[in-house]
Amino acid sequence: MTTVDATFFSKSLDRKVTYSAIIPKMNREMRMFKTLYLFHGYSGDRKDWFYAGQVEQLAESYNIAIILPSGENSYYVDHPNGMNYGQFVGEELIEESRSLFPLSCKREETWIAGLSMGGYGALRNGLYYSETFGKIAALSSRIITKTSEFEEDRYPERIMKVLIGSQDIQDIPDNIDLYELAKQSMSLPNIYMACGTSDFLYEDNVAFHNELKRLNIKHDYIEDTGDHNWNFWNKHIILAIDWLTKT
Repeated sequence: MTTVDATFFSKSLDRKVTYSAIIPKMNREMRMFKTLYLFHGYSGDRKDWFYAGQVEQLAESYNIAIILPSGENSYYVDHPNGMNYGQFVGEELIEESRSLFPLSCKREETWIAGLSMGGYGALRNGLYYSETFGKIAALSSRIITKTSEFEEDRYPERIMKVLIGSQDIQDIPDNIDLYELAKQSMSLPNIYMACGTSDFLYEDNVAFHNELKRLNIKHDYIEDTGDHNWNFWNKHIILAIDWLTKT
């Protein structure tokens, strides 16, 4: 197994960016690796999954490549100021990583996942770039939608100002509204969601789960005891990768 930090110039962000790649040892039967693009949460970076998680062991155990970008506090969407984080992870990072490593280009073998802010980023970009990603796994996700009631702990005004250029939740555009994206996506990826019952985002996840049910969108939704922390995420990233690789 090889772990690499790679740097390239991102046109979407107009600067150099660095991401990490975990590439297992290729056996004689392998030609291209099934690939998971894995996102960190708010105030974190790509190394969180190394320091607090267990991604190297999981990549080796399941014989998959894992690509980890640093999304800063972007929510992995395109911002009004021109910083196009959604385009970066949904287009540029895919092209760049596939050009350097033996990664499958098949939709059914290209997956996206994350926790908290990264769980939202996985859902948003998995739905928005549904022609690229065949499966989504989202843990303890932020759920951004204009239909939610405003609460400061879920939608801090400073975050909304950066994401949409407004502090009014009703100004959220359809292309970052998960409810709207679920309605509009032409070819939905398979979706896996998990959230702890003590998580402050639990109600938001239940509401989105119910919306997916209302829309007759097939998905797997898992509830478990737990909070918004690494005890929950380390347990459920294993279950999520097991789901990704076996369904």
